[in-house]
Amino acid sequence: GMDASFWSRLGERLLPVGRLDEAAACAALAQPLAAHRIGIEPDALASAVGHSQRYPYFIQLWGDALWQRHARSAPTPITSETVAAAKPSVTAAVADYYQIRYRELRTAGLLAAAVAVAELFQADADATVGEQALEAALESANINDPTERFRAIAELSRLGYVWCPPGQPPPVVWSAGIPSLTTYVLAQRPAVG
Repeated sequence: GMDASFWSRLGERLLPVGRLDEAAACAALAQPLAAHRIGIEPDALASAVGHSQRYPYFIQLWGDALWQRHARSAPTPITSETVAAAKPSVTAAVADYYQIRYRELRTAGLLAAAVAVAELFQADADATVGEQALEAALESANINDPTERFRAIAELSRLGYVWCPPGQPPPVVWSAGIPSLTTYVLAQRPAVG
C-alpha cells in the first residue's frame, strides 16, 4: 500500500514458515523441555507431533499443554499418559482456531473456494497440487473469472489455508496449510439440496 519501490524487495528477508518436517517438529517440542531437564518418552513425542500435524502453532499448543500438565506431576519424563491428559485442552484450542479461520473464510466470501480446494486434499492430506489443479477446483466451484480465481488463491494463501513453499523451481506446488482445517471446512459446509 505504500507504493514504494523497495517494498517488494522486503520479501527477500521474510521467513515464511509452513509445516515443519518430522525432525524439526520433534525438536521444537523436545528441546525446550530438555532445556528445563524434562524428558519426553519417544512414543509420547511421536503422539504429540502426530497430533500437531507439524503445524508450528499447534506444536506451541502441545508444548504449553505438556508443560502445564507436567508441572502437576512428579519429576519424570512426559509419557503417553501425559499426552492423553493434555489432548483435550489442545483439541479445544485447535477447535477454537478452526472456528476463527472458518469465519475468516466466510467473511472473505471464500467458503466455496475453500470447499473446492479442500476436496483436492481429501484423499491425501499431505498431497501437493499444481496451480492448474487449484484453478480447476475453483472453476468447478463456479469461480470462472481468472482474476477472481487468482484473488481466491492469493487470499487462501494469505489466510494460511493453502501453502506454497518458497524457493521452488517451476512448476510450483501447493499443499494444505493445515490438513485437518480442510477436513473441518468440508464437515462445516452447508448441506446442498
